[in-house]
Amino acid sequence: MSFKEFDLSDYITALEDFKNNSTHDVIKYFGSVENFDMSIQKIKDNEANIAKLAIQQFGSIEKFTEAMKQNLEHFSEFMETQLTEEVKEIGKQSDLLYGRLTADLSEDVSSPKVQAIVHEILQFSQKHSDGADLDKPWINVLMDIYSGDYIKNITDGKYGKGASDYIVKAFRYYSENSAGNNN
Repeated sequence: MSFKEFDLSDYITALEDFKNNSTHDVIKYFGSVENFDMSIQKIKDNEANIAKLAIQQFGSIEKFTEAMKQNLEHFSEFMETQLTEEVKEIGKQSDLLYGRLTADLSEDVSSPKVQAIVHEILQFSQKHSDGADLDKPWINVLMDIYSGDYIKNITDGKYGKGASDYIVKAFRYYSENSAGNNN
């Protein structure tokens, strides 16, 4: 792949335009313009990895950028609908499931108990994904998410050091050893 295929400059420009044209929303949902700038900087710092994921999930940087621009156009509406009580309850349930999965990081990921929780997480995630149309199985998307440094830091902070790697191992084992690998 050429360098151009990993170039997120159009997406970063869209984020900068959003910041300049929707400062109120930026402050409301990110806490400050500086926090938003930090998010943009993290994207710049991880451009190659983000571009790779964008291509895997959207097919091209162009499709990713267009989808993100569309999301930014409706950002405030999206955030308002996403912050409903139902969504908050989904977040609580998700936290409980991941808390159960990471309760004992020394437990073998192949154990029936761990694999049952992984199955439950996958069913729960798919049910609440709003019908996301992805180019690859949901479990692979989750493994990619939990492999990224940003989410890894958040997850390890919440569930304990090594929790994110443990989640990825448990998902990988499930993916490689379960019938119906289309999850």
